Amino acid sequence: MKKLVLTIGLAALSSMAFAQSAFDAIRLSQTNPVLGTARYSGMAGAFSALGGNPSAIKDNPAALGVYRSMDFTFTPSVVINNDGNANAALDNFAFVINFGDKKRKHGYVTSSLGINYNRLNNITRYSRGKKTAIPYSVTDYFYDYASDNVYSFAQELELLYLPGEDPTYPDGGSSKFGGNRIMRDYKFVEKGHVGQWDIAYGLNISNLVYIGAALGINTLEYKQTTMYNEQNPDSPVYDHWYLDNQYWAEGHGVNFRIGAIVRPIDEVRVGMSIETPTRYHMREWYRTELGSDYDRNRSQRVDDYGGEDQLYTLRTPLRFKTGVGFVIGKKAMIDLDYQYENYKKIRMSIDDIELDSEADLLDKWMNKTHTLKVGAEMQVTDGFFVRLGAACVSKPMQNLTSEEAKYANMESLPLLRPLSIPQNSFYGTGGVGYKGEHFYCDMAYVLQNQKEYVYPNLPTSLYPRETPVKENVKTHNIIATFGWRF
Repeated sequence: MKKLVLTIGLAALSSMAFAQSAFDAIRLSQTNPVLGTARYSGMAGAFSALGGNPSAIKDNPAALGVYRSMDFTFTPSVVINNDGNANAALDNFAFVINFGDKKRKHGYVTSSLGINYNRLNNITRYSRGKKTAIPYSVTDYFYDYASDNVYSFAQELELLYLPGEDPTYPDGGSSKFGGNRIMRDYKFVEKGHVGQWDIAYGLNISNLVYIGAALGINTLEYKQTTMYNEQNPDSPVYDHWYLDNQYWAEGHGVNFRIGAIVRPIDEVRVGMSIETPTRYHMREWYRTELGSDYDRNRSQRVDDYGGEDQLYTLRTPLRFKTGVGFVIGKKAMIDLDYQYENYKKIRMSIDDIELDSEADLLDKWMNKTHTLKVGAEMQVTDGFFVRLGAACVSKPMQNLTSEEAKYANMESLPLLRPLSIPQNSFYGTGGVGYKGEHFYCDMAYVLQNQKEYVYPNLPTSLYPRETPVKENVKTHNIIATFGWRF
């Protein structure tokens, strides 16, 4: 197979980078509210008022004040995405050092210093549009933009007849891929994660009030790949062409949290915390590839281009969390948590200059979100526990009309890169655990059901009635925790 590779650097690609980041920012800012140790996940992450768990620190650093011993724990997991592919992950690693005199009853009792890692989100999904017959080729749309360097690669690959080249249309240009039996399909793949290292300190005052603070150091990695294909067996020149878009983003950020837990009576605990916005220093870049089968001899011409790395700052929303927990002797406990964040407050800037166009999109289409979590644990016999939980998150984006979505697509996204609009999400969890004198281990299962609308981002002039694809993206997590307290 003869292969010709052409590389073109396009300045226009760089100008497109930040226009679409308003929609990427919502994906990068979201967190999974139930990820953590197997005990935490088995109770759907409802732990902000109970404390005493390494993953509860990411919700409320006062959770460290509840500790009365040293603790070392690590939590591997397996993530199975909606296509059935499995990936290993580390959801938690923690070491807690406890100080003080547990026998004291008043004033300062104990305090704890924790170094803790928590996976905040596993991003994994696969979507494939149905193979569909369409009346036009997207290459018909390219000709209208032949003078624009964003689409000039179509000329380099000779996908277009220029004026005077096509005997059928001597006075104008046309596509070489036109026909009446065009079949198209597309794939949409996402991979990535958000992690957070915490350096936290918690204090126990009279076994009645627990206070804490934490410095969070975040890391973020994200990759999105979209693949669009067309086939036309009737074409005299080409019978197949494709356009692939790849988008990468990575960043490092910091945040700060303070929190408190109050125990008015032995059976009740009330918790509250505030987390500052995480300020990420981001780097993103793009790569687009177009290829085709040329002259039926299976030789392939490929045009591959990408812009320079883009650097910017992403600021996520402030998060407020509160919860109430009930402890029933040494046999059971129940916790109910609530979290609030306003995605309209996401902001992006370059050299501390805010990007007004993205702020306008965020103010117009993003929502204030509410997260509810409820979890319960029961001791079935000495040292053995069962857990159940559920969580739901309201939609972070408004429903867009077809006209608004097409405007967002055409104005803000590269051609054929789908627009994914997250809706409500639900988590169902369960688990079991064993606790000995020093060693403990837990298992948990988490089912995540994320509702989304996906717009394939086809040209409005060719496909004015293109409707979104409604998806329920289901992800399965199998989590194990191994720990030692001493």
